[in-house]
Amino acid sequence: MMSKESSKIDFVIVGQGLAGSLLAYLLLQKGKKVQIYDAPEIPSSSKVAAGIFNPVTGRKLIKTWMADELFPFLEQFYVALEKDLQAKFFHQVLIYRPFPNQEVQEYFKRNVLPENFDDFASLEFENIKYKNLVNSEWGGATTKQSGWVDLKILLDTFRVYFKEKGILVEEKLNPEEALSQPYKTIFCEGFQGKFNPFFNYLPFNPVKGEVLDVTIEGINLDEIISQGAFVVPLSKNTFRLGATYTWHELDFKTTPQGEKELLDKYHKLMKPDLKVVAHLAGVRPASKDRRPFIGMHPDLQQIGIFNGLGSKGVSLAPYFANQFAEFLVTGKELSSEVNINRFASLYLGAENS
Repeated sequence: MMSKESSKIDFVIVGQGLAGSLLAYLLLQKGKKVQIYDAPEIPSSSKVAAGIFNPVTGRKLIKTWMADELFPFLEQFYVALEKDLQAKFFHQVLIYRPFPNQEVQEYFKRNVLPENFDDFASLEFENIKYKNLVNSEWGGATTKQSGWVDLKILLDTFRVYFKEKGILVEEKLNPEEALSQPYKTIFCEGFQGKFNPFFNYLPFNPVKGEVLDVTIEGINLDEIISQGAFVVPLSKNTFRLGATYTWHELDFKTTPQGEKELLDKYHKLMKPDLKVVAHLAGVRPASKDRRPFIGMHPDLQQIGIFNGLGSKGVSLAPYFANQFAEFLVTGKELSSEVNINRFASLYLGAENS
């Protein structure tokens, strides 16, 4: 690493996926000198992900963890980021979730809805708008404050942005090299973080996912359709169909089984025929408690991590990149729910074993 220049660097970011890009950007905004290491040959799950953000979860449409804080923040953040980067990647669209059966429809008819339900969703009990598209006659829920981020455009734009600033090194960084440097190194490696010798005690729970890019001719669909599978409108007549979930064979290879599963899910959900144009696979860097990994190593305070965002990365990354940047620059305390100090006992156990 650059011995003469190292004294001028405040932070090295390892990985230029969504987490690393946003953290690097926010540190730059705070006037810090940043260098990014990212080897192009290492696959990134960020570019495969559909980039959906959705404030509700489960069949009962309960608001996701921290939705009241995360979603207003991400909207303001991505809109401002589009202006700064002069690119279009943030798409605020509705998500229509058809009821899969009459039992679920009846549940919503007879049960008291969650508090402030109307702020983030609405219900209909017959399928009118989507009757020619969706295989459901029982209506569904339409989610507001939702949409998707085109992560390929965002990350490609960031790559140009960082190159123009002369701060992107397209090489792999050996973690051990960070030990002898005067600056702080933050590892934002996604799935590869599971193998980082400084953080392999953390309870990663990576999940492989496959998606298909498909064309569906003759339909006009701006919203996301989601029930068992999701159909995201990428451009005219082109959609992303996903996703599979497997905790085995954690690689970036597509499989015939994955394609069949996705097509079966599609035909259960949707009526029009489709044509497959691309098949992609990635590994989500999830954690066992479904909370991000953020903070500095228990013993090596010049080494940190920003990882574990899982399938909700688009929702989580802006808020927590901002929180982590504040911590790194001002020392403002991290949320205990995301701070890796919550796994101190695992670290001590690994050290003593």
